[in-house]
This record gives sequence, C-alpha cells and structure tokens, in this order.
Amino acid sequence: MLSEIIQFINHKKIFMKNSTILFSCLFALVSIIGFSCKKEAEEIIFTEVEYGILDIDESIVSITYIDASGNPVVIDDLSQFVNGSKKISVSTKPFTARLELLINNTTNNEKSYTLGILVNGDVVAIKPVYCPSSGMALGEVEFTIQ
Repeated sequence: MLSEIIQFINHKKIFMKNSTILFSCLFALVSIIGFSCKKEAEEIIFTEVEYGILDIDESIVSITYIDASGNPVVIDDLSQFVNGSKKISVSTKPFTARLELLINNTTNNEKSYTLGILVNGDVVAIKPVYCPSSGMALGEVEFTIQ
C-alpha cells in the first residue's frame, strides 16, 4: 500500500512538472504571437492624399475621385470639395490617385481649371484643363503612389 502511495505521488510530481513546462511554453508562445501581431499593427503607415481643383465653380457638373478603398466616387455636390480640396488617408500601396472633372461651360468665355494631387503635402501631379465657351470638357489627373 505504501509503495502505491509513493508511486501515485511520483506520478503526480511528474504530471505537475510536465504541466508547468507545458503551460510555460504556451504562455511564451502566446506572448510571442501577441507581440508579433501588435508589431505588425504598429507598422501601418498612412499616406495623406489631397485632391485639388483651382477655380472651382458652378460649371463643374461632376467630380470623380478615387477614395481610400480604391473605389471611384462620383459627386455632383461641389460643397464636398471644401475650398476645392478633398483629403483622404490611404494605407495600401501601390495606390492610384485619380481626379476627374466633367465641365459644362454655358458662358461665352473659355474656362480654365487646374487639377492637382498632393501626397503628404507635396505636389506630385498637376494638369490644366480648358473648356471652350458654350461647350463641355473632361479633365483628369492621375498619380500612382508606390
């Protein structure tokens, strides 16, 4: 009987020792995975893209730009381009920024606009667009961020 009790205690010690090692390994593994995931999340770098239109006016029928998800957005409400500008933040690269205008000039004078794309405050693409009197025009500017 005494030998059975000693044998039971020895098995329990081995089990406890192995359990402690197992739990220590699991804790270390979870810690490493958690740190690794946290580190990846911290490395996401956002890039500010600003679309700009100089001399924005009522002759602009629609504005199309690429949003942060990479999808085109068509708007006809010019108030969404406050002071002729729209900013987005992107994290995916490469990212193709694109701005397009549809113009319907009902005046007797030619109209001109300047389209621009800024990345983190630096002008990276600029293009003049002209619309004849009593005419329509389509203008666009594009830049790919690497």
